[in-house]
Amino acid sequence: MPVLMRLLRNVPGPELHAYLSAHQIRFPESINWEAGDGAFLKVARKAVSSLAPAGRERVRVEAERMDRMTTEIGQTALIAVATVRQQDALRHQKTRHARALWLFRNDQSRFRRAEEAAFFENARRGRTWDGFVAPAELKLHRDARRVRTLAVGIQRFFREGEKVKIELFDRNRIDTDGTIKELVQVAVYREGLSDSVDVFKSADDIGPLIYQPVHELAFTYEPHSGVIEVVAQHKARREELAMMFAKTLLLHEIGGERVPLRHYDLSVFMEEKEFDYDPEDGIDDVRLRLVKLQTMEGRAYVTIEARTEEETVHAVARRMFGERDPFSGGHLIIEVVLSVHFKPDSVNPRGRTIAVKLHDPNGSDLKDKTDKERLLSEKYLKRWKVIQELID
Repeated sequence: MPVLMRLLRNVPGPELHAYLSAHQIRFPESINWEAGDGAFLKVARKAVSSLAPAGRERVRVEAERMDRMTTEIGQTALIAVATVRQQDALRHQKTRHARALWLFRNDQSRFRRAEEAAFFENARRGRTWDGFVAPAELKLHRDARRVRTLAVGIQRFFREGEKVKIELFDRNRIDTDGTIKELVQVAVYREGLSDSVDVFKSADDIGPLIYQPVHELAFTYEPHSGVIEVVAQHKARREELAMMFAKTLLLHEIGGERVPLRHYDLSVFMEEKEFDYDPEDGIDDVRLRLVKLQTMEGRAYVTIEARTEEETVHAVARRMFGERDPFSGGHLIIEVVLSVHFKPDSVNPRGRTIAVKLHDPNGSDLKDKTDKERLLSEKYLKRWKVIQELID
């Protein structure tokens, strides 16, 4: 179980001992859990392997949950939902796995909230996300009657299962300009249609196990901006869900107006471009790696990629096409890939390279999830004149 070994290797011995002991695993008294060389790893792995199948599976599932929270988004979510005292404790943990394990052991309710927050942040700006315009500074009503009304509305909206569970909690988000914005998240779990899988009912008898899966969707409301965000499958349904949420918990009817999309002006890459950046931001190098162009009538495409450090995309085009260089006219850029290399730091001792794909008119795989992505998105794409405006 690779995920379990990552947990065992990256958690201090005493914390690991406390966690495994809670699973009724006994260890020889001679084990030195304070040893910094991981001398206890072999014994710990063997002890977990000796558990009954149900106990071993429980440890594996818990290890996977903690491992998912070791990303930058997961770590931010752990801090965002923790109390002030818990935040101090988390910051004193030496590794990402140790922080995830500490909150899991000490406050499973808040750990679950962190999972919900990470689920939402991972989905932001993706295919299951939409943002809607609402008035700022509305009061979100949390009384049981309003929450129950939302639950009934969601159950009737999907018409699949009968059960709906709703959880509300406050958290914060680091905005694209670095400021901390307070918001309320509403996590919704709803029962889906019955399904089945084949299982062994006895040693030699296979039959269906019927169950009703749980589907998750979520809302956030940011009072400062008034934006309602929805994460749910099926784009057409998100507008109706946002309107239901606003009417039920904000006591306000919205028109379903979506948050404007960002527009990228890729024509700035038709000529060779110098990418300037500030030394304090830790950027080491920025290069245009790939450009995809189409003819003016849209009937043909050409992709040009610089595969070496010595040659730029434009130099490759001149060498390959000569007088018919597509950058000289007659073509439109529809996609580019930028390579941004950051210098080594405490988190990435070898440095880190981020590949940024931009697609005309507003497509991007830059999700503003990490500090580095926010830096590129809000500061440098604007400075390099790539972000032109916001459009509806």
